[in-house]
Amino acid sequence: MKVFLKILILLLFLGCSNVYSVNKNPPFINLIAQQDKYSLILKKYFYKNFTTYDTQLPTITLETNLFFTSNSTLSNDGNKSLTIIKGTLKFKIFNTLNSKIIRSGQISTSINTGSVSSLYSVDENNNFAKERISQYLASKLYQKTLLSFSHSEN
Repeated sequence: MKVFLKILILLLFLGCSNVYSVNKNPPFINLIAQQDKYSLILKKYFYKNFTTYDTQLPTITLETNLFFTSNSTLSNDGNKSLTIIKGTLKFKIFNTLNSKIIRSGQISTSINTGSVSSLYSVDENNNFAKERISQYLASKLYQKTLLSFSHSEN
């Protein structure tokens, strides 16, 4: 009985040791963005996610268009005026070799910037909100790109 228990425990620990794991690297992605401040922030944080890529796969081109809109709204109690900044990123992912579009779409998110009194504070608050939106959209775009790549392989 003790031998059977020892063999069972040994198989429990060693039975899962030969799990085959495949780590596929994505292809190199050439991101084409506008040359404004927030698009360059988007590009920087998009490439920050790529540590390795497969040079054997064809290059993927990603065209982006980032724009912002702002709306005024009232706070919950109705006393203060708030600003909501919405960032929208339109993108097209296509294969460079045959110019076939793999995926296109848009991602959007919004942020409430709160109420500040001075004009300088309003500008800085809006700039900081747009930078955060750009960083967030870069991570979402990276995830959608990897998802599109994994679906296009099948």
